[in-house]
Amino acid sequence: MGVTQPGLLQRTKAFFFPPGVASLAELEAFVTGEAAYLAQKTVFGYCRVKTVTNFEKLMTEPAFRDGVELCRWEAYAGTLGDTLVLVEGYLRPDDPALREALADRIAGLYPFWLNGHVPPHRTDWTDRLEAFAARFRAARIAPPVSPDAAVQETAVLIHTTVPLHDRLKRNDREVILGDLRLHALAMHSQMLKRFDRAALTAALLADGGS
Repeated sequence: MGVTQPGLLQRTKAFFFPPGVASLAELEAFVTGEAAYLAQKTVFGYCRVKTVTNFEKLMTEPAFRDGVELCRWEAYAGTLGDTLVLVEGYLRPDDPALREALADRIAGLYPFWLNGHVPPHRTDWTDRLEAFAARFRAARIAPPVSPDAAVQETAVLIHTTVPLHDRLKRNDREVILGDLRLHALAMHSQMLKRFDRAALTAALLADGGS
């Protein structure tokens, strides 16, 4: 009991008082962790609802399991971009020069973090990197987007790639979007609560963003 109790206390404290985000390492942990959670929670949750009690059995079949993994990774590429767009919008400084420098720095994080994991169904992420670059160029000069709007393209992507027959999923795009929006709103709430804007901005811009 004496050994396990501190772990319980630490977990409880982390739940009610989550750690702040003030450094690049902490930002990476937050963004990649939340993006992975958004993707997995939405993909697995939707598949479970549609297959009901057959989900565990289907996951033993290679074709379905590989299809779910493909969908999860493609969704992660989407939610990673969604999260970084929201980060830029939240941290965006008033000073034009700092705003440009910070946006450049955040834009560079996407390829760095996404290229750290290339799943078996891909040889590279070139198409997703190009799509994010185009999206971010538009987002950085527009008013900050809301969490529910940020994930719309990713919801379409999940609906397209989830390994279920079209007759099962054809009317479910809004269902997927609604679920993903709920998770994105929760993630954004954590961002507002945990980010130390001044410290995080300074850390991102330190040493020219090296």
